[in-house]
Amino acid sequence: MIQRLTLAAALVAVIVCGSVFSYSRFLSNRAQFIVRTTYELAEEKQPPTVANIRERFGNRLQLDECSGPECAYTVALSNRVLAALHIIHYTEMRSYFWTRDGVVLRNMLDYTTTVNHQHRIVIHVQIDLCKDCQMVAVHPWDSASPLDTNGLIEIGSAASLQSRRTMLSVNTSCLTTFGGCQNVADLLPAVWKQTADRKIGCVFQNDRGLVEKPANWP
Repeated sequence: MIQRLTLAAALVAVIVCGSVFSYSRFLSNRAQFIVRTTYELAEEKQPPTVANIRERFGNRLQLDECSGPECAYTVALSNRVLAALHIIHYTEMRSYFWTRDGVVLRNMLDYTTTVNHQHRIVIHVQIDLCKDCQMVAVHPWDSASPLDTNGLIEIGSAASLQSRRTMLSVNTSCLTTFGGCQNVADLLPAVWKQTADRKIGCVFQNDRGLVEKPANWP
């Protein structure tokens, strides 16, 4: 009887572990797809349309609201199941699309994690989709921001290829890694780092947050 119970318990453990692994893979792949879509939309020569994003996301693309010709859409992903099992801190990714007359004007990627079940850390990466949008700006931009600060990025689709890659190099494993992520340096390590004195610092040079500026700026 004891052997049968032991075997049954082992079988249940294998099934649970397998399910968690499969679900984690699903989350990782889906998060990477959301980020990749944001990057690829910024690569298009013509501004993307609602039809383009609906083709990629299907019924996962949710209409939030419309006011005349302007509408807002959202795609959301979270590790709610893993968080409910107390395996990983609750983390979510949301991609917002603002459109006018069916054309996407702006895409914002929000990546949020909960730290110590008390407060939330979030990075916002806003992509402005227009041929003259070249600005790249970050906050925090110095080397001594509080550890619990949020991260803000604005980048134009006409910015340099390297900037676009860097600003969208989010660490999607925060959704699935045991222990989760603790600060913006974990969420987006290509942009921020945690210093030895437990501060948040920007990893590259900038002019009070401005990394790249439009060609017509003084």
